[in-house]
Amino acid sequence: MNNQQLTLLLLLFMVSTLALAESVVEVISVYNRPASEIQPLLMPLLENTDQIVANGDSLIVKTTSERVQTITNIIRKLDNPLNNLLITVIQSRDVTAAQLNAGIGFDIQVPLQQPGNVRGNVQGYYNQYQDQNNRQNTQTIRTLEGIPAHIKVGNIVPITNYQTYRDGYGYPYESRSTQLVEATTGFEVTPRLVGQQVMLDVSPWSDNINAQGQFQTQEANTSIRANLGEWVDLGGVNENTQSSGNTPFGYNNQSGQNNLHILVKVDRVN
Repeated sequence: MNNQQLTLLLLLFMVSTLALAESVVEVISVYNRPASEIQPLLMPLLENTDQIVANGDSLIVKTTSERVQTITNIIRKLDNPLNNLLITVIQSRDVTAAQLNAGIGFDIQVPLQQPGNVRGNVQGYYNQYQDQNNRQNTQTIRTLEGIPAHIKVGNIVPITNYQTYRDGYGYPYESRSTQLVEATTGFEVTPRLVGQQVMLDVSPWSDNINAQGQFQTQEANTSIRANLGEWVDLGGVNENTQSSGNTPFGYNNQSGQNNLHILVKVDRVN
């Protein structure tokens, strides 16, 4: 190795040592958002020698002393408070989203006497109301944006099953068994704000026992984007049934209709 090459290597070593000497490590606390949420947003802004690690409620940043303040300012802008959101879900056979957005609604004044239970990571409160004819069910829950919320209200209902057999002599006998079935209404939802709109991952369901003792259930699972304060129809069930046949007392003809709308609205609250 000649003197010129040796001098060049020494210069490169000094430059690299100087760059390492200028690197500093800072622990920056975050107060409103999870550090794991902010960390990936900063990655595209880092230089080749920069590093950032999420650690609970803080970010560990390794960068040059000149860039520490710049990165800190960016973190402060990203670490804004989470918004409180009020989510309302209506499962109704009478109301549509168009009617509610036009101001044509139906008052629901009958609170359930036994609200059941609520599970999930929820901030605030929940309400449930149900009309006298069980044609509309309204539930509201307050939660923070980005936080999954779960509301579940209902009862445990005994269902008796009957079966008829014949014994070895041909005589009929009846066997009955009773099982407990959970009949609940509720929804799971994760809201995320995008400006004046909200992204929703929502899964509502409703179970009930009709007058004939039949177990009825309906549910949906979808992701949507909607405006704040606006009712959105997640979907519905339009079912027509008809049956006919001869009975000992004459001809019997029955028909029925089941129209169910699942509606959701998100409001920002203080």
